[in-house]
Amino acid sequence: MAAGQFYRGENLRLSFQGDKLFHATTCSLEYSTETEELASKDIQGTEVNMGKNSGTLSCDSLLADKPTTPTGYADAFDLMQYQKDKTLLDFEFTSGVTGDKIISGQCYVTGTTLNAENQQVGTGSFSFLVNGDITIDVVS
Repeated sequence: MAAGQFYRGENLRLSFQGDKLFHATTCSLEYSTETEELASKDIQGTEVNMGKNSGTLSCDSLLADKPTTPTGYADAFDLMQYQKDKTLLDFEFTSGVTGDKIISGQCYVTGTTLNAENQQVGTGSFSFLVNGDITIDVVS
């Protein structure tokens, strides 16, 4: 990506085990660091000790069976099965464009919500807990 250009939401995707989520509508990554405030008779103001990093992912999709060709997609039912089986997944959050950033790591599916509103396409919402830390790299 050229310097100063924006990452567009429609280009960023989550993939699991190398497969993009089929008919994804949203995806997000939340990354945080535990903090501990330090206080003593010799500290003026507040000092902070930085702790462990942690992360969560979430995504939404339309409900549809993934195509048999082309391959490379996971659907809502795959994610639900991964959750049921407690499968540790490799994930990537990226546009996939050479030169763009790619965030990767491992996660577990921790929540599934399937929604079927009358006269609407069904949707799925999923939550994930990052296991270990993440890696930030560049798509080559």
